Amino acid sequence: MLNKRASLELSISTIVIVILAMTLLGLGLAFIKNIFGSAEELSDSAFGKVSDQLQRDLVNNGERLIFSQSKVDIERGKSSLLGWGIRNENRVRLDYWAEFTPIKCPIVCPSKEKLNSEWFTFKYNPDGNVSSLLYSVDSAEQSIKRVDLTAPQNTEPGLYLVDLSIYGEKGQNDTKYDSTEIFIAVS
Repeated sequence: MLNKRASLELSISTIVIVILAMTLLGLGLAFIKNIFGSAEELSDSAFGKVSDQLQRDLVNNGERLIFSQSKVDIERGKSSLLGWGIRNENRVRLDYWAEFTPIKCPIVCPSKEKLNSEWFTFKYNPDGNVSSLLYSVDSAEQSIKRVDLTAPQNTEPGLYLVDLSIYGEKGQNDTKYDSTEIFIAVS
């Protein structure tokens, strides 16, 4: 009789421990989900502000291409969420691709490929050859696109001058729609 009572108490305490463990696991997962959800909301909120400013600048300045900042300060190994705005003044939809080109650097400029794949994160489409990687904006409309800038850890500190060029869809020859210059101060 004593053995049955001991085994019954052992199984009840095991069930209680399992229920407590599952409850704590559920609470922990909910907490982690809330943390990551908040970080994503902050990122979307930050880009929302950038997007609103770019929309206003496109309307007020009368320019076809605007970058979110003309001078960006960034530390090596860090990243910054930026964007560009484009206004299509054509009578037809504009299918385009974007490319960043180094113009002037403190010592040696990164290659165009390295700049577009390691420094800037966006739909890079070298020479506009991949139609699925083209951006598009309807006639007489404007569009805002995200780009993330990360200065690689081994980057020389100093001031970099970079050109952002927008090209029309690949055809017989590249047609530059517009371009703008960006200063990047790496520390």
